[in-house]
Amino acid sequence: MYLDRDYRPRRKRGKWRFWPLILLAIIAIILYEQRPAWLTQTPIQPTPIPTRSAASYQAEAATKLAEKDYDGALASYRQMSRLDPNNPTPYVAMAHLYLLLQQVPQAYEAAQQAVDADPDSAEALTVLARVEDWRDGYEAALNHALDALEIDPENADALAVLGEVYTDVGNWDVAQDYIDQALALDPRNVLTLRNQAYLYERQGKYEEAVAAYDKAIEIAPNRYDLYIERGRQYRIGLLDYDKANESYRQAVEVYESAITLDALGFGLYNVGDHLQAIRVLRQAVEDDPSYGPAQVHLGMALYARRNYEDAVPALEKGISLLGDRARIEHIYTLGLAYIYKDPPECDKAEVWLRKALEIDPESGPALEGLALCN
Repeated sequence: MYLDRDYRPRRKRGKWRFWPLILLAIIAIILYEQRPAWLTQTPIQPTPIPTRSAASYQAEAATKLAEKDYDGALASYRQMSRLDPNNPTPYVAMAHLYLLLQQVPQAYEAAQQAVDADPDSAEALTVLARVEDWRDGYEAALNHALDALEIDPENADALAVLGEVYTDVGNWDVAQDYIDQALALDPRNVLTLRNQAYLYERQGKYEEAVAAYDKAIEIAPNRYDLYIERGRQYRIGLLDYDKANESYRQAVEVYESAITLDALGFGLYNVGDHLQAIRVLRQAVEDDPSYGPAQVHLGMALYARRNYEDAVPALEKGISLLGDRARIEHIYTLGLAYIYKDPPECDKAEVWLRKALEIDPESGPALEGLALCN
């Protein structure tokens, strides 16, 4: 046999030649069994949304009030009352806001809720007293305001409301006494200054009323109602229609709404600028079709422009919305508009003209209208 002189037999490896693999396998098993946190993927958990507090809604309402977002402020106060139903503060704030927006039924409901939440709250009793005064419930208003003073004898708002109530019932000396007490406690109380101006107006002191409104506006320049009430002094008391309309324009600049646009539109109507009045009043009823004063004033302006076809529906809707607050001139103007329509509708005209005569049997326009029909 051939012998290979270069052949070298291989060395037999020992039984530990696979130990590195065995060691790795053991480590892998241990890691799998123990599964440390750094080997396990942690699922992403959603960040919990914190529950809002009543105080956060109160702060939100204050921000919205500064922005003149009254609907937003009311919504925030409602959320606050939901979270803190035994706190009268949000209900008191809502009642004041509803009065500002001339929504007396809603103000009354909010004021009642404030008192229900805390019958011993002077602020709740005070706002309920003022709402009752606006509802012509003078006795109830006096009782609630006096109850508020028993709880807090130095409550300037309660004293101011008593001044307003006594002004409405015609007891001006007592009204002035309460207003003086309120001003002594807080000379910058806007409600007191407003009620002082109102008392001056009822007394026929229109220049003094304007001065009081000026002070209130200086303190609360975002209170659009103060501009409207000051404009009323210029228009009705001082017969200064230019200054009245300027005050109404300022109200629109502060807060453009059906209320302020109606004040300006009616002011323009009173100076004979019927075309511009119609433009502004149409904007008012578009903003809020349920605001009765804007509807009747639009109808009056349309009638003045001899647009009887459009005047009739505006006057009818406005009178319906105003109810007992509709004035005799609204009623007989609607009757006359039916007469001057083409073709005339005397059957409908007579209904409204006779309603006007129920208010004033000697109403010249109503008697004239009936004569035309006959």
